[in-house]
Amino acid sequence: MMTKTQAIEFAKQFNWTGADAERAFNGLNLTEANEQDILIALAQFSGQELLNRQRLQAAQRAQVTRKKSEIKQIETEYQQQIEESQQKIQEMRSVFIPVIARLYNISQQFGLQDPWIEAMLETYEQHHKEAS
Repeated sequence: MMTKTQAIEFAKQFNWTGADAERAFNGLNLTEANEQDILIALAQFSGQELLNRQRLQAAQRAQVTRKKSEIKQIETEYQQQIEESQQKIQEMRSVFIPVIARLYNISQQFGLQDPWIEAMLETYEQHHKEAS
């Protein structure tokens, strides 16, 4: 006669997990079972059912590993895209804003005034000073 805990500990001596041992003992009256009954229950459960369950667990672990790898790859690609975009924006600022500033200075000589362009140039100058 054994308790459930004792039966699980007995099964663990044979490298069974606690959860598998519990499943093997399902339907077995442990209060009336002896070691032989427990060994028979373990042997009956250790056939195809346990093998299928272990295969499913292995497949789930492989799927989790694959998903983690995919997530890590997506995060890496996203970070690269962000960095590339920031670099492109910086390059565009350094190329186009000075050209716009020159053209606007020439246009001002002919009377053109645009508050939007002036605000953009002022913002660029402030950003450029902060970056330096």
